[in-house]
Amino acid sequence: MKDRKKLVLQTAKKLFIENGFQATSIQDILDEAHISKGTFYNYFSSKNECLMAILRDAYYLSFLRRNELAIGKDLSNPQLLSEQIHIRLSMNREQNLLPLFETVVHSSDDELREFVKQMHYRELAWIAKRLVDIYGKELKVYAFDCASMMFGFIQHSLGVWKSSTTETLDTKQLVDFVMQRMEVVVPDIIQQNTRFLSQEIVERILTGAEMHPVTQDVLVEKMQTFVGELPESTGKQYGQFLVEELSSDTPRNYMLESVVRSFRQAFEGSEFQLQAVELSAAVWLFIHKTE
Repeated sequence: MKDRKKLVLQTAKKLFIENGFQATSIQDILDEAHISKGTFYNYFSSKNECLMAILRDAYYLSFLRRNELAIGKDLSNPQLLSEQIHIRLSMNREQNLLPLFETVVHSSDDELREFVKQMHYRELAWIAKRLVDIYGKELKVYAFDCASMMFGFIQHSLGVWKSSTTETLDTKQLVDFVMQRMEVVVPDIIQQNTRFLSQEIVERILTGAEMHPVTQDVLVEKMQTFVGELPESTGKQYGQFLVEELSSDTPRNYMLESVVRSFRQAFEGSEFQLQAVELSAAVWLFIHKTE
């Protein structure tokens, strides 16, 4: 059953990229995947929801890898942020997600546009927070201006490169270049004491970017249910440890960080991968909430 959901997502993504989202019907997905209409609707209520699931799974995976990369690292190191940003760009390229994002950006569908706007806000909020980690609290007032400049520079540079050459872009080199420019921009903004984005706009972005982690009890219940479905395996042992740790009155975040990475990796390529990624993301959201 879990393999079927993965099959639906993989097939839909392939058709959306090859034929375009609007030109692909649910029937096209059914025919290509050799599944019934009931199977599709067992997982997704619409084509929109299917596309959002594809983009959401990729977001969760980059969210996890960024957090995993930072375990035990100095958050004030600019090179760490450069590597974390590159994770997202690499994933977009590896999974060929840019055509899907472009489809949504140019779509008149309010549901899809709102979904991608939320993802955009989350990326801005995350970059803003990480810039404060690097440059200190004195940047906090201007952090979203700097995050917006970084994000815009990277996105526009990707577009210019794509339209100007057939050469493969070294995205790590691009991110490093932008990070080096921030070494000049950030001190100047602080010194000039100027901002473009008002606090009202920043609050709107933060509200739109907000992720609502499940409660500790619900997270334990979800993890227990998942572990109960698993055959005996290393991944199941990691899951059992997470259940025990999350069930305690004072879960140790450093232990959760270490084990949840191994938990996720244990299910890579398996029929349980999608569930493991979603649960791992929920654990990381719990960690951030309790820090």
